[in-house]
Amino acid sequence: MNKSETLNLSIGDDVADSRLSNDAYSGRVELQGKSVRIKVSNTARQAISARHTPILAQLELYFSCLVRKQVQFRELANTDPAASTYVRVLPGLYAAFRAVTTKECRIADIDGKPPVETMPVKKPAQVVPDWIRIDDRAGQWRGEYGFARNL
Repeated sequence: MNKSETLNLSIGDDVADSRLSNDAYSGRVELQGKSVRIKVSNTARQAISARHTPILAQLELYFSCLVRKQVQFRELANTDPAASTYVRVLPGLYAAFRAVTTKECRIADIDGKPPVETMPVKKPAQVVPDWIRIDDRAGQWRGEYGFARNL
């Protein structure tokens, strides 16, 4: 599998509280200078430990004609995670955050996915999420992330 191929695209997948029981991993990672809570279900931990190559949970915030958040899962074959911007969560699981924008906003004129480019973020703490949840159900990666309310 090519390292850029997406294993599963998770858009708005709910990772139910019941999937994150007492045996789930719970911890914190630092993404672009911000401490982020992360929970990984026991099922996902088992799937990760059974893999031969690490997996990346790429949190993406997409700015364009619309705003979309998603978690993409991909293999990290032939990549040295230690030499990149990826953060190790567990052995075999890395996380990263990326803000992107489309090069053009004429989606009707584009066949397939519009090309995107990484968007520089001057204050990442304002767009990096507060929490991440990762699960594996029947061999399909699920992920969601969100922001805490500041009341």
